[in-house]
Amino acid sequence: MKPKYHRTKCTVKLQKSAYRNGEYYLLVEAYPVFENNSNEPQRQFTSLNRIVTTPIWDKERPTRGGNFKPKRNAEGVIQCRSETDQEACKFAAKFCQLQQADFDNRALYPELYAQKQEQDKKADTDFLQYIRELIDRRRPTVGITCHNQWNILLRMLETFTGGKTVRFGDLNQQFYDRFREYLLTEPMNSGKVLSPNTQKLYLTHFKTVLHTAHKDEILTADPCHKIKAIKGEESKRVHLTEDELQKLANTPCNSEDTRRAALFSALTGLRYSDIAKLTWGEITGDTENPRIEFRQKKTKGVVYLPISPQALELCGERKEAETPIFPAITSGEHINHTIATWVKRAGITKHITFHCLRHSYFSFLLKTNELQTPFLRQVTI
Repeated sequence: MKPKYHRTKCTVKLQKSAYRNGEYYLLVEAYPVFENNSNEPQRQFTSLNRIVTTPIWDKERPTRGGNFKPKRNAEGVIQCRSETDQEACKFAAKFCQLQQADFDNRALYPELYAQKQEQDKKADTDFLQYIRELIDRRRPTVGITCHNQWNILLRMLETFTGGKTVRFGDLNQQFYDRFREYLLTEPMNSGKVLSPNTQKLYLTHFKTVLHTAHKDEILTADPCHKIKAIKGEESKRVHLTEDELQKLANTPCNSEDTRRAALFSALTGLRYSDIAKLTWGEITGDTENPRIEFRQKKTKGVVYLPISPQALELCGERKEAETPIFPAITSGEHINHTIATWVKRAGITKHITFHCLRHSYFSFLLKTNELQTPFLRQVTI
């Protein structure tokens, strides 16, 4: 039966070559070894990929087979006549000491050793395969645009690493700095270097991967704070003026649901992701003083937002609490295509997306400093 505490002994051995006379392989033998909680002791041999040909035999220590054991010095190092062979034996002795210490730690500190084994296993995890699995894991909770960006990041890393396997144990500050430099200087598919804002975007996604790996306890420390940020360029936020929004609201749209949701965003400042999941149970108050109480999808923060009666009117007839208010709006890319056609039909030359309508709300708010102002004057809801 396996003892509660057992002493595994490691010894350097010589094994005669079966192919060449006078050659001996250096091995480290460990005994007893209990693998996978087995109660049966095993002998474990580790080849050192070293061969010696000039061992000195101890004539006073015969073996059972009629030969002699190798002579050793006071430290247990096998003695050889050749200086090269002697260096190989010193290497074997040093390796044996390290393996002995490893076995001693297993016996004396089993819990710490198990933790080390687990961490070594995580360090051997394929970094790019982890990203592939992370993309699949995140797919139900992110929009199509973000999902596509993560796939582009994965392809960038595959190109950057030359398709080679990269383990988490291979990641270090040099790897992070080299990838950052790659984003800054490498021409992409268009033959051009990425814009500063795009460089910043993909470095942010890269750092999110590392941060998530830390949360998943694959990385023992979060390296993100050591990666120098990329400073993007100040971008001009496109939005509609009050007159342009009025013109848009009075223009027919190919999708009534898109029209209602877009105008609702312009009157409340809500993101597409929050509008898409908004239910009737999250709209409280009366028709004169309505408000929204919901948890934001992006920040996870709880929001208490007063809205105008005009915004409430865009929601339509009140239904059951769990019923979505805008059930028919589709993916972000499709809805932006519909909005682009709608904006062009209204005679507006600006490049407007759903997100631009949100910025229009904040522009109006700064101008009026009043939440209840009816921005849209003569609109059929």
